[in-house]
Amino acid sequence: MRNGLIFTLILMFSQISMGADKITSLSGLDVLNSETKTFATAGHKATVIVFLSAKCPCSASHETLLKDLSQQYKEFQFIGIHSNSDETLEETQNHFREAKLLFPVIQDSRSQWANKLGALKTPHAFVLSPAGEMLYHGGVTDSHVGPTAKKQFLKEVLEDLQAEKPSRHKEGRALGCYIQRADEA
Repeated sequence: MRNGLIFTLILMFSQISMGADKITSLSGLDVLNSETKTFATAGHKATVIVFLSAKCPCSASHETLLKDLSQQYKEFQFIGIHSNSDETLEETQNHFREAKLLFPVIQDSRSQWANKLGALKTPHAFVLSPAGEMLYHGGVTDSHVGPTAKKQFLKEVLEDLQAEKPSRHKEGRALGCYIQRADEA
């Protein structure tokens, strides 16, 4: 079952990265207040989507960096997505309340967004153009532990987009905990 799911995700991911699928908006329930939120990619320099976990130490180690980036790049829209079906609502809400991220985190209880984007681990970042085209996908950094990273993939992509230069990275290896999908729980 797991191999079939991985093959399906790789196939879906290759279709997205080749431009077969644009994402111009996404929606979901806000983890902290259970309100449905919808986000459009238009009207922003780019949209940064990061898959996060309430119990993955790799994900948690990148939260300060993500907060800093969302402060530094205010013209970019940041959205967190929580897709791990093995994390309870209570532990998820507690974690993200304590993390005090400066951007919303939406619940992806059926792994819809994780499957559509091909997110495999936490943290796993995706940067979309205003037209919904994939500009970058992969790790936030080149490390399991954000503060010890030698390469800051996401930051470098945002620097390049801010300067209106071609991005140094189209993809980067995502390191972290595997996303536990709803059909695997």
